[in-house]
Formats: sequence, C-alpha cells, structure tokens
Amino acid sequence: MAKFIGIYGGTFDPIHLGHLTAASAVQKEIGLDEVRMVLSANPPHRIAPVLSAEQRFSLLKLVVSEYPSLVADSCEMERSGPSYMVDTLSDFRRKYPNDSLVLVLGMEAFNGLMSWHRWEELIKLTHIVVTDRAGFDNQFEAAVKSYITPFLTKDKSQLKQQTHGKIYCQSVKPLDISATQIRQRIKDKKTVKEMLTSQCLDVINKNSFYR
Repeated sequence: MAKFIGIYGGTFDPIHLGHLTAASAVQKEIGLDEVRMVLSANPPHRIAPVLSAEQRFSLLKLVVSEYPSLVADSCEMERSGPSYMVDTLSDFRRKYPNDSLVLVLGMEAFNGLMSWHRWEELIKLTHIVVTDRAGFDNQFEAAVKSYITPFLTKDKSQLKQQTHGKIYCQSVKPLDISATQIRQRIKDKKTVKEMLTSQCLDVINKNSFYR
C-alpha cells in the first residue's frame, strides 16, 4: 500500500516548538502517514550552524521521540557537500517510487524557492505544501505566484492520489519562535523554556550549548 510521506527540512539549531507545532499541524490536516524531519547537515543558504550536525541530530532525535508521527531523518548527514533539497528528494523518490511525497515549506522559504539549487526539478519529485508563518504577510511574491499557477490546487485529496506535482496552501497557527531568537536569549541568560521541550532544554543546559 502506498504511503503518504511529509518532508520537513531544517537546520534545527536547535529544534524548537515552532518546528514541532507546524509539522504536527500539517501532518494532522493533510493526513500524512508520517513527517520525516530532515536535518540540513550542511545548509547552503545560510551561515554555518552553531552546533555540529551530530549534536543537532541528537537533539532532534530526542525531541521527536515524543511525537509518534514525526521521524528524525539523518539522510543529509550521509552525503558530502552542501545539503541541497533536490538531492534529498531525489533520494526519497528512488526509495519510495510509488509513494506520495509532500515537501512542507513556510511561506517565507517558499518565496525564496527560485534561489534554490535546481529548484525547477522539485515539483517533479514531490508535492509542496506551503504554510503561513507568524510575523509575515503570507502572500506569494509576484515571480513565485506566476510559477505556481499550473500546479496550485485547493483539493488536498489530490496530494494523496498523485505522487507529486501539486502545490497546496495549508493554514496553520505557527508559533512566533525562531532558532536565532533562542540562541540569543540563551547567550543573554534569558529564559527559553516556553520555546523548547523540556528534554531539549535539559540537554542544552547540561552541555552549555549556545553560551
């Protein structure tokens, strides 16, 4: 039986409740069998993460163990070079040739899609679900809006009926939390207990991460 798999990528430096809330909400609303939380080992579009890939993945694995529908995925740690999503999706497509894949992106990330490596190939490998994010106007930029028109659907059942090729907008209630904010608050010795799971915070404190 074909599976319905979500893919939620991130640097996760560290994994926080904003990530977990968004991924869980999309899983529930779309009816995904699981969401693979893919750690970006060597993110090409931003400065190098503070923690190593191994440290970040250890936190990710610990945290998602409490979420039955979320799975920590280290596939990008197994490749050398920049962690391009098109390569990750190609690997997923080879592994799951008959399954429906859904890449979950926030509106901010989606509006920057055309700067991604081989971005035109993504829709040939996966569906894309675009979520809104707190603090942003959640509107498609003109260039992106022109591109998505042939692929856009308002019928989420099509995501499961087809293996790839559709773009769907899913409204969620994202938390206004960022990893950058968390790291700065820890550095400033301010509380972050409302932004992280207790397990994650315990490990960060124990190892003096981000201080």
